[in-house]
Amino acid sequence: MRRAIVVAVALVAVSGSSALGAGSLPKLATGWFPRYAVRPHTIYYTGDSTGTVGVLPRGARAIGKTPGFLHWKTWTRARAYAVGTVWIKSCLPDCAGSPFYRYGVTVTATSPRKGRFSTMTLRYRYHGKLVVDVRCDSGHGYYDLPPDWPRSNNCLAPRP
Repeated sequence: MRRAIVVAVALVAVSGSSALGAGSLPKLATGWFPRYAVRPHTIYYTGDSTGTVGVLPRGARAIGKTPGFLHWKTWTRARAYAVGTVWIKSCLPDCAGSPFYRYGVTVTATSPRKGRFSTMTLRYRYHGKLVVDVRCDSGHGYYDLPPDWPRSNNCLAPRP
């Protein structure tokens, strides 16, 4: 009986500490609901629905194997890193009629402020060229371009 109580107390302590630790990790804007999450499986980052990271919504017209994925390799209080799929529309002949195209992507989230990562960097190859796309947390659950873009990728710079 004493052994069962010790095991039960140990399980409660372990589960409580991991729940507390997960709650203190910075969140990342998702661009949708919930607005912020730890290790989200999908990020709508463009604001106009032409770019999605991770799992493509069911029924979305796509070229390439769906639904895509976003696998978080690390998530700490300072930085998060994932590999996955970025879905981008070519907008030819127009954005509404264009399908999503699939590309491999790495996602890095940095610069935590007020419990949220302020900077998200996507790296992927588009038609053979490396694209480094930096997005800034708006503070409202969606992304903006850096304040001094395209001259700077510093999300923490003051807005002009």
